[in-house]
Amino acid sequence: MTTGIYILQFVGILIFLVLVHEAGHMVVAKWCGMRVERFSVFMGRPLFRFSPGETEYAVGWLPIGGYVKISGMTRDEEIPEELVPRAYYSASMSRKIATIAAGPLVNVLVAILAFTAMYWIGLPNSGAPTTRLAQIEVPSPAASAGMVPGDRLVAINGHRSTDPEAFRNLLVPRPDKLVTVTYAHSGAEITRAVRLKSVTAKGTACDPATSTKCIGLLGVGFGFATAHAGFFQGIWKGIDYTWWVIHETATRIFQTPTQVQSVVGVGAVYTEVASQGMATVLAFAGVLSLALALFNLIPMPPLDGGHILFAVVERVKGRALSAATYERAAVLGIALMVVLFVVVVQRDILNIANGTVLGGK
Repeated sequence: MTTGIYILQFVGILIFLVLVHEAGHMVVAKWCGMRVERFSVFMGRPLFRFSPGETEYAVGWLPIGGYVKISGMTRDEEIPEELVPRAYYSASMSRKIATIAAGPLVNVLVAILAFTAMYWIGLPNSGAPTTRLAQIEVPSPAASAGMVPGDRLVAINGHRSTDPEAFRNLLVPRPDKLVTVTYAHSGAEITRAVRLKSVTAKGTACDPATSTKCIGLLGVGFGFATAHAGFFQGIWKGIDYTWWVIHETATRIFQTPTQVQSVVGVGAVYTEVASQGMATVLAFAGVLSLALALFNLIPMPPLDGGHILFAVVERVKGRALSAATYERAAVLGIALMVVLFVVVVQRDILNIANGTVLGGK
């Protein structure tokens, strides 16, 4: 049941990111004086539609993304003579680029907001070390004392502290010695006597007959606090992290395309991280939003980057490209995208089946 909820959450995030992307195109197209015929939530035949003005707003039957229909996006469209000045192909290069680039730009802004909120909320285990127990080795002295992850170490031999380093300093010099440990569990303090493990600094078994130095080990791993950024610090860190993710994502897309994941693989990753809290979900949404922006900027029709490339080529040539040129380029681009989609989806399904949803062990 939990996995099903996470899948629905992922689909909701993906639909939202696509819709704000298309909304960016629509708003800037209208601002540039172009005629927007339709803004559709989802694809396929409309189940519901209304037209408060010249733009029709619709909800399609197929719950996948959405789209914006701008008059004159293709050269062979039949447009009433009075609307030709407002067609996409009649606009200047700068207005065309502004309209097309608005979609990816909105995704970048959404990512900045998501990362900023992530830093405001705070990522788990991103702050200073605490005395909360994040890991318990089994078997270990801690496990024999009844400690479980989430408990808090309170005292060693009666010495209380809130600094995990102070506890380490008390444990290390006492290999194979009896110590009393006090820990907080479910609101109560529990005290137990345990014998520490005797190991080397590398964690291997310690032989007292050798000159190897032995250290005492309780068998616990301390957790870390959640670090919360201030208002302005969160904004700055959100922008900085956005730039870092753009650089890393662009490197993967253009230098190691085999590492690109399909929606199947990304969805599988989401089901693994969604339980880690809202900050982690925001981080995921921000990364996905940037991936959507960068993928759309690849200079290949029918992606946004292809439309931008054609606008620049037409400006350099000083004349419009033919409808046949647009059609051939779009067909080639769609064919390449379908092949890539099939290959990547097949790989992701195999990775999921093998338990390697991240594309490798």
